[in-house]
Amino acid sequence: MQYSIYSDLEWTYPDSPFIPLRPVLLETARGGHAAFQLLGETLPSQTALCVSMEWETQEAGNGLTLFTGELLPVGVDENTSATLMTTTDYDSCREFVTRKAPFYVYDAIRPADTVLTGKRLALYLCFQAASDARPGLRCGTLHIHIGNTQLDIPVSCVIRSAGIPSLEKARLGMLNFFDYEDLGRQHGADPESNEYWELFRLYVRAQLHMRCTHILLPPGRPVYENGHLAGFDFTAAQRAGRIAAEEGAPYLCGGHIAHWSEWTGEEYFLAWDPSTGVTTQEGYLQLRRYFTAWAGIVRENGWEGRMTQALADEPQQGNSRTYRILACIFRRFLPGVPIIDAVETTDLGGGIDIWVPKQDTYEKWQDAFRTLQDAGEEIWFYTCAFPAGRIMNRSMDLPLTVSRLLLWMGVRYHLSGFLHWGFNYYIGSDIWNHACCPHKGALLPAGDAHIVYPGTNGPWISMRYEAQRAGAEEYELFRLLEEVRPGRGKEIISPACTDFRNYTAEPVVVMEARRRLFEELDRF
Repeated sequence: MQYSIYSDLEWTYPDSPFIPLRPVLLETARGGHAAFQLLGETLPSQTALCVSMEWETQEAGNGLTLFTGELLPVGVDENTSATLMTTTDYDSCREFVTRKAPFYVYDAIRPADTVLTGKRLALYLCFQAASDARPGLRCGTLHIHIGNTQLDIPVSCVIRSAGIPSLEKARLGMLNFFDYEDLGRQHGADPESNEYWELFRLYVRAQLHMRCTHILLPPGRPVYENGHLAGFDFTAAQRAGRIAAEEGAPYLCGGHIAHWSEWTGEEYFLAWDPSTGVTTQEGYLQLRRYFTAWAGIVRENGWEGRMTQALADEPQQGNSRTYRILACIFRRFLPGVPIIDAVETTDLGGGIDIWVPKQDTYEKWQDAFRTLQDAGEEIWFYTCAFPAGRIMNRSMDLPLTVSRLLLWMGVRYHLSGFLHWGFNYYIGSDIWNHACCPHKGALLPAGDAHIVYPGTNGPWISMRYEAQRAGAEEYELFRLLEEVRPGRGKEIISPACTDFRNYTAEPVVVMEARRRLFEELDRF
């Protein structure tokens, strides 16, 4: 059988050509992972599959675990626009997208079992090194049985001496917003059922596996009696938080409790009562009731040391005063709980603890944010559909290197965390064939709303997910290097990316920077 080896840093497609065979030469830190893709010929439906790894010695296999996934194609409707959302004008974006839409790309990864479901042999093979694995070279042979055919592929993997810290000791904070409604809708599970919450547990594990340090909880639900607010029901938030804590989440994050009716408006309105502003007396009384009840839940579960809170999305200059009032009310009832939010202004001093500007917002006011950093403020960054164009994001028509380099930029700018708005927002009727999800009469760039897929019995990860996980691991190593040799990490990163719009699409450049990182750390 004819087959090709592709890097885990390049997109593959159902029509990807066969290329000259490459040796499988991998390297990873202890506690990290290294992977590659394998594409083969078209297969009969329901072809049997068996994958095994035979190491040269029994000791060589100690500390390495193999994950095998089947790559599934996902349809990209339109290209990312040079200005906003998506476009059908390929000429306007051809300088930064990978190919002209519509097209299919191998993004989804189904945990492989004994039968292949795709039309073409397409596998993702990932080696995970244990945190206590012995450094050194491992050699062996990967045996892949496809129907009556067997492929024997030599594999070499170097485990480096540097180690990826556990999630509890991570230097990089990470939060992906979570859609509780879509979880039930896509999997056909009643939110009141045990099935739903067991699915949620699997989604939490997927977030932690991607090195998310914070798990978003749903907000409290208002309860009305005779048309009047009687209180709030935090049953779902409490159950979600307990599951996340059981699974080892370092931090929890309370969901938004206020929204703007117009993005440029001065007032924020209660999430459960869009007609009531947070600065009105009625707004205060309802917030008082909400936060009093929520504080009781936090104390009852012992979450004080691991709790953070999102208050209202994207405060900007025009509503910064309102946001500060909201923060003041919150701090009265939950003192010591850090406030975290995406921001569009630097005028929130004292009203927020973890600032999260978009990539372009940070670069636009970089001097002001650096002044805040120098003063000891915690600054993260986040990405979403805005702005579109060449700027780094997790879109399927941008180079796959971008999903990895995105977190390297955190090292360059001394940013201590990353947020993305969409972990599992399955918007639209068919995300498998239409990854550009509808939004306010337009289409979101492909993959912007989700980085996992609703599998048959839980979330299926993606190539973008794996690239971001790798970027998070490398962030930790770069930060370690920066602590012993200040500035050296940024020097190594420079050939791969210098800002959010200038980066390489070439996997070899990224891997060379990664190799230099390992070599530097081996000296210490």
